[in-house]
Amino acid sequence: MVKLAKSKRYFIKLIAVVIAFITAFGLNTLTSAAEPPSEPILRINTEMHTAPINRIGVDAENKYLVTASDDKTIKVWDISSGKLLQTLRVPIGEGKEGMIYSVAISPDGKTIVCSGWTGSDGEHSHSIYIFERQTGKLIKQITGLPNVIHHLVYSKDGRFLVATLGEGGIRIYETTDYSQAASDSDYGGES
Repeated sequence: MVKLAKSKRYFIKLIAVVIAFITAFGLNTLTSAAEPPSEPILRINTEMHTAPINRIGVDAENKYLVTASDDKTIKVWDISSGKLLQTLRVPIGEGKEGMIYSVAISPDGKTIVCSGWTGSDGEHSHSIYIFERQTGKLIKQITGLPNVIHHLVYSKDGRFLVATLGEGGIRIYETTDYSQAASDSDYGGES
């Protein structure tokens, strides 16, 4: 019982440090990516992130915490125990390709979305990756976005996903099939 209480306190302190770090240093403001290599890259799976955490998300019932990191991983945590449940990965490459700047979990806790310096096809096209939380399976990839995605958020009812793309504007997707419902490409940059 005492050990569990110490573990919870440690986990709460860890989250406080993460939030303080994000607040103090802000988000990355990168604007393009390079084409990922086709050769596999060996990665060691550690329980903790090995680089700065850029964003966190929590489901509506406060059961699950998701973290996105420059170490090119998304980690899913059980909030009540502080245990790592799984590590999700997007395709990665050398350098910045695969760094995750944004993550969100649906209000019902069933779906995790992430993006960042991801899915570049060499033509400054970026992607949002959609995972099933229970299995960790990649269920969809939204491609063709003109800029790095800096923030993802679900509507409170879970019907919509909103993505901000820096100078690329904002995109709104319906979560039934993740089709684009609306966009505003006029904000950012010179506007």
